[in-house]
Amino acid sequence: MRRRAITFIELLIVIGIVAIIFAFAFPAVQSARESSRRIQCQNNTRQTLIGIQSHHTTFGALPSFYNGTKLSYPLREWDLFHMHSWRVPLLPYVEQSALKETIAWDLLATESKNLEVAQTIVPTFICPSGNDPSEMGWGAKHGAFGTPFEQLTDHDKYRVVRSDYDAMAGIQKLPDLHVPDGDSIDYVTLGIWGWPVFSTGQTSNSRLSSYRQGKFRDVRDGLSNTIAIVERTGKPIEYTDGRPDTSSDPNANYPGQVGWSASNSYMWSINGHGIGVNDNNARGIYSFHAGGAYVGMADGAVRFLSESTDYETLIHLYGRSDGGLPERIR
Repeated sequence: MRRRAITFIELLIVIGIVAIIFAFAFPAVQSARESSRRIQCQNNTRQTLIGIQSHHTTFGALPSFYNGTKLSYPLREWDLFHMHSWRVPLLPYVEQSALKETIAWDLLATESKNLEVAQTIVPTFICPSGNDPSEMGWGAKHGAFGTPFEQLTDHDKYRVVRSDYDAMAGIQKLPDLHVPDGDSIDYVTLGIWGWPVFSTGQTSNSRLSSYRQGKFRDVRDGLSNTIAIVERTGKPIEYTDGRPDTSSDPNANYPGQVGWSASNSYMWSINGHGIGVNDNNARGIYSFHAGGAYVGMADGAVRFLSESTDYETLIHLYGRSDGGLPERIR
């Protein structure tokens, strides 16, 4: 009996049916993958919070923004990009005790002897929805202070692995009228991460005269009402509204510290004025999740903040002693 071959029309029909099935199935697969990534991100946030609380229980304070090295106060703003970050003391609590033991504490976090640490991926600090962590960012070495950006060479740079979670020192709230000194600490609603004193009262272009680590007893609004850490995904690229921001840099290089192991200047640890959720990753809370971002509260709870969260709500969530959350947003 002669076998009947498939006709060209029938082949087109089969291909069309397969394409339709794929068109319906692909979004479902993508949705399932993103759901899994969000669960992992939520777990990373929770694990980091557990480390913060364990550190507070052991040492009576939150990790310091600025750890180690022979630098002493008052610190230049440039110095604040190169000390060991608040994440480093948490390494034993995120199954990275051995990594912590390899750190040369008397040297800057960005010096060559500490670069192997800085180039190590710490899974707890990486959101799976973000970019490939092997695509490292860069910063200027401590010794390159004063070198114009366009004159920096590869010798002047260090390369590091990012973190997608950040400790935000507070949020900037400017008055309605224009103020010439808009970076004054007077216009910052401080969060849980301590008490800074600046020589000129400015958060930028000023020396940090002293800094005291934060303590939970400082939080008069209640730990459940106060943000401890936030998602800040996308480094080493600066993102605005879902796209690389090339408005001031054609390469969209992230302007603050990109590495997980090194500290950041206080200015870049403050949520910018009027910056909401997923607006800009250099100035505030930012994720690659649709509709919002995860934040970790000081009591250990993890919340998903919607992109529609209004700015006044963010101010209350950051503030440690500004009267707490209004009844309408509790």
